Amino acid sequence: MPSSAQPRPRPAEWISTGLVDEATSFLLRELLRRSASAAGAENTALWLVRDNTLAAVLGTGPHAAHFVGRYEQALERGIISLVYVSGQPLCENAIAENPHHNPTLDHQLGITSDAMIAMPITALGEIAGVLTCVHCRPAGATEEPSRFQAKDLAEFEFAAACVGRILDSSLLSAA
Repeated sequence: MPSSAQPRPRPAEWISTGLVDEATSFLLRELLRRSASAAGAENTALWLVRDNTLAAVLGTGPHAAHFVGRYEQALERGIISLVYVSGQPLCENAIAENPHHNPTLDHQLGITSDAMIAMPITALGEIAGVLTCVHCRPAGATEEPSRFQAKDLAEFEFAAACVGRILDSSLLSAA
């Protein structure tokens, strides 16, 4: 951690500044991948706060390389921002019908998000970001949308708690 004379980096910088090392980043990605698999999904992301946005800093699934490290969600828009600001988890099986849904990333990726689990992440005693898992399909696809169940929500509650503890451990050991 920086000395008391330096401001502590915002959570979105924890990985890029080396406060969360590569081995820990790998462990986090593996946790996300396994939790997504348990929920019958592929797409996950860890969003950490940076000033007035949530930045996608880690992710798994076929779309992760196209937005992780490249996309930030304004805190005044979207479901993940609602989860961050409220500190309350969300499981939404009809994203398109939710008035808080921001379809910008879907349009950029050429997909339709059908269902999302979003969990607040607590690190160093405060909400630092949001963990998401998303069922999606190519834009315009006609197959039946996938849905999450209560067991999937429980899986991501556990994953969010683990992510928070892993971040705490990594950040405290870097101090």
